[in-house]
Amino acid sequence: MKKVICLLLVLAMAIGMVGCSNNAGNNNSNGGSSDEVYEVVLKFPTMMTIPNDEAIKDVQDAINAYIKDELGITDMTLRIDFQSLFTYTTDINMGLASKEKMDIIFTGDLPTAVSNGYLTDLTPYLDNEMAGAKAVIEDWLDCGTINGTVYAIPCYKGQVLSWKYIYNTEYTDGVYDMTKVKSLEDLDECFAALKAAYPNEYFGVYTNQYPTLKCFEDHTSVIGTYFATVGDSTQLVNYFTTDAYKEGIAMAYKHRQLGYVDPEGSTNTQSHDALVMSGACKGVIMGHAYSIDTINKMFTGNNSYGATFESVQIATSDMTTNTLTYGIPYTSEDPAKAARMMNLIWTDEFIASTLIYGLEGVSYVWNEDHTSIEYPEGLSMDTVPYTALYTCGAFGNQFLLYGMDQNTSEADKAFMLELIQNAWYPPLFGFIPDSTNVATQVAAINNVYTQYNNSLTYGDVDPEVYLPEFLKALEEAGINDVMAEYQRQVDEWLANK
Repeated sequence: MKKVICLLLVLAMAIGMVGCSNNAGNNNSNGGSSDEVYEVVLKFPTMMTIPNDEAIKDVQDAINAYIKDELGITDMTLRIDFQSLFTYTTDINMGLASKEKMDIIFTGDLPTAVSNGYLTDLTPYLDNEMAGAKAVIEDWLDCGTINGTVYAIPCYKGQVLSWKYIYNTEYTDGVYDMTKVKSLEDLDECFAALKAAYPNEYFGVYTNQYPTLKCFEDHTSVIGTYFATVGDSTQLVNYFTTDAYKEGIAMAYKHRQLGYVDPEGSTNTQSHDALVMSGACKGVIMGHAYSIDTINKMFTGNNSYGATFESVQIATSDMTTNTLTYGIPYTSEDPAKAARMMNLIWTDEFIASTLIYGLEGVSYVWNEDHTSIEYPEGLSMDTVPYTALYTCGAFGNQFLLYGMDQNTSEADKAFMLELIQNAWYPPLFGFIPDSTNVATQVAAINNVYTQYNNSLTYGDVDPEVYLPEFLKALEEAGINDVMAEYQRQVDEWLANK
C-alpha cells in the first residue's frame, strides 16, 4: 500500500501532458436514453501483475450480475480495464488524445487535468447520482475542487498515519525502558543507550522523516512541496525556513554523526523495510495507518532472521490534502451513468470488495465465523487468479472492504477511522496549487531541491553550512515569485470557499 500510494503521487505530477478540447461538462449531462444499457469503463489502476482476461471477466460478470439482480439496476454495466501504474500516465494521455471512451479515471495532477479540459464538472451529480459518495467523503470534497467547481472525488482511506519507532526487542530488553519513548526527541536518549550497549549496530534506518515528524509538533503543513503554513495561519512561507525543517535536519545530521542510523544515508538505494527486515538496522521509524499490535505482528512475521519486533507510537500525522482523486473524463459518453457507477464503487461493500479481492471461493474465503477473509488453502497474493490488493488504499473506499487479517483487519479499519476523526485539519486542507503561471520558476526550484534536500534530510551534510546555500539558491531560482503566485491562488481559493 505504501508503495502504490508513492507511485500514484508521482503519477499525479505527470498526467496532463496531452492537450484536448476544453469541453469538460458539456457531454450529455443528462445521460443517455434510459432504455439503453450503458457500459461504464473503469480505468482501474494497479501496481500488481494484471490478472488474465478470463479472471477479469469472471469478476466483471459477478459485479454486473449483482448490479442487475441484487440492486435492480438494468441500464448500466461495468467494464474493468486494468491499467498498470507504471504505464498509467502514458495510456490515459494517449486515450484522451484519441478521444477514447472512458468513464472513470485517476485524475493525476488535478489543476492540470482541469486546465486541459480533461474532466467533467461533477457538480450536477453530487446531490443526485453521487449523493452516497458525497456523504462518505464529507469535507474531503475540497480535495477534488478547483475554483469552486468539483471535478473529482478522493479515495477514502487511512489518510492519517500513526508514526512508530519499531525495534528488535533483543537489543532493547534490559537496556532501555521503551515505554519512555513517546516522541522523536525521546529517541536521543534511547539511541544513546542502545549504541553504548551495542556499538556496532544501527538502531534507525533513514532520517529523512525527521522534518515531517517535526511538522506535526507545531502543525506545519506543507503546500506543494516547497511552501507551508504554520498553525492556523493561511499565509504561505518557504517550508525550508520553518522551525520544523531546520530542527529536523539538525537532528538528522546529529544522528548520522553519532552512528545511530544507517551510515549510507541518501546513497543507500534499499528501502526502509528491506534494511530493518534483513537485520542491517535493528530499528526503524515508519508511518502506517495500522495499530501497534498489527505492526508488531507484521514486522515479527516478515523479517528474514527470526527477530521479535515491538513498537511505540511517537507521533500522529495531521490531515493532508488527498491528491488521489478520481473523475469522469470528457470522453465519457454518459457522465450521469458514470457518476452513478462511481457512487456504487464508493458505497457498496460487495462491489468495492470484489474489485479488490476477486471472487469468493476462488481468490478468497471467509474464516469460520465470517468475520474476515483469507486466501484459499495453498494460495497466496501471488498465486490467486485475481487480486488488486495494492490498490486498496488508493482507490474507492478502503473502509468498505472486507476485513483481511493478513492485510487490513476490521480492527485496523476502526483504528484508521479513529485517526481520521482525531486529526488536526490545516486551514488550507483541500487547496492544490497550480504551477501553470510559474512553470519556469518551479522547474528551476525543483532542480535546486533535488540538489540539496536529500543530502540535508538524510543527514549527509552539515546544515549549518549547506542550508544557507540551499536557501540562497532557492531565492535565485525564483521561489519568492512562486510563493506570491500561490498566495494569490490561496486568497482566491479562500474567497470562493
